[in-house]
Amino acid sequence: MERVIILTMGFGSGHNAAAEALREEYVLKDIPAEVIDLLELVPGSVHPLLQSGYNRMLSRFPYVYSYLYNRTNHSAWLRMVSSEIIEKTGWMIRHKLKRLIRQFGPTRVISTHPFGLLLLPSRWRTLPTVGVLTDYELHPLWLAEAPDVLCVPPNLLTREQQKWLSWEWRVQLLEAGIPCHRGFRQTILRQTAKQRLGADPNRPLVLLMGGGLGYGPLPKLAASLAGLSNEMQLWVLIGSNRKLEKQLAPFSENGDLRVFSTRNDMPLLMDAADILVTKPGGMTITEAMIKRLPLILFEALPGQERANLDYVVRRGAACAVSPDTLPDEVVRLIRDPSLRQSMSSRLESLAFPDSATRIVEHSLYRKRWNSAL
Repeated sequence: MERVIILTMGFGSGHNAAAEALREEYVLKDIPAEVIDLLELVPGSVHPLLQSGYNRMLSRFPYVYSYLYNRTNHSAWLRMVSSEIIEKTGWMIRHKLKRLIRQFGPTRVISTHPFGLLLLPSRWRTLPTVGVLTDYELHPLWLAEAPDVLCVPPNLLTREQQKWLSWEWRVQLLEAGIPCHRGFRQTILRQTAKQRLGADPNRPLVLLMGGGLGYGPLPKLAASLAGLSNEMQLWVLIGSNRKLEKQLAPFSENGDLRVFSTRNDMPLLMDAADILVTKPGGMTITEAMIKRLPLILFEALPGQERANLDYVVRRGAACAVSPDTLPDEVVRLIRDPSLRQSMSSRLESLAFPDSATRIVEHSLYRKRWNSAL
C-alpha cells in the first residue's frame, strides 16, 4: 500500500500550505499521507531563535536576505558549502525525523522546500521523490539533492533549461503549477460573496494584505487608500500582527476601512474582492490566479518575491506599485472594468486550479521514473 511523507519547512506560510493541499489530495484517494514540518522538529531552545531570526531579517534587514539568496543562486561553490552546512546541521532533527519516518513507513517522499530532501536521512533517499516549487523561480538549491520529479509553474523554464535539467541532473520536470487548497477551485458570484461577508454588494471591494505576518508598509498603504472611501470599500488583512492593528485603529474607527486578523475564509474573500493589493508571495499569487483576481503588488522582498512579481507583471497579469503610486493605480483599476477583465483573463491563463491533483496523480503513476526521458 502506498504511504506518502510530505516534508515542508515553516519559514513563511506557502511551503506548509502547499504541503497541506497535497496531503488533502492523497487522503481523498485513500492514501495515507503525513506532513512533517522540519522546523517543528528543531529543539525548543533553538526553534524560536531560527523563526524569529528569519522574521527579523525579512522585516529589518531584507538586503541581508537578498545577498544570501542571490549568492547561493549564482555561486556554485557557495551552494555546495550551504548544502553541506544544511546537511550537517540536520543532526538537531535527524533522530526525531528518523523515528517519524520509521513509524510511518513511507513508499514515497514529497518536499515543498528545497531543504527537505537535503535533510532526509540517507536510508530513505532511495525512495521515489518529488520536489514541489512554491515560488515562481527555480533556486539551484533544489538541485543540491535533486528529486526524481520536480514540479514547476508553467513557462517558468525555457526548453533549453528543461533539457539541461533532464540530462545534467536526471530530473523529470512536470509543469503542474503551485498546489493550493481545494477551496480556491470553487467560485461564488462576486455580489453573493460580498453579501455573505457583510460588504456592500454594489461598491468595489479592495483587499489589502501583507502576508501572514503583516509585513511591509501596510500602515502607509492603508492611510493612502483610506481617503478613497468614496470610490471603494477597503478591507485590510493584517495576519498575526497585533501592533499593526493598533496603528490602523484610527482609520477603522472612522469607517474608512475594516481591519481583520488571520482568516480561514480566504477563498470567499477573494471571490468578493474586485482588487487585491498584496506582497508577491508565491501562494498568494497562485490563489489570485485561480480566482482571477486583479493584482496590485508592492514591496517585493529581494529574492523569490522579486521573481514572483516579475513572473506575473511580465505577462500583464499584475501591476507593481510604490506606496506613492498605489492610490492612483487603485483608482485607475476601479474606474476601468475592461482593464480588470483583461488582467483576470491573463491570470486565468496562468492558473492551474487542479495543480495538487496533477502532482499527486503523477507521483503515483509509476514505481520509478525514468528521469532521463
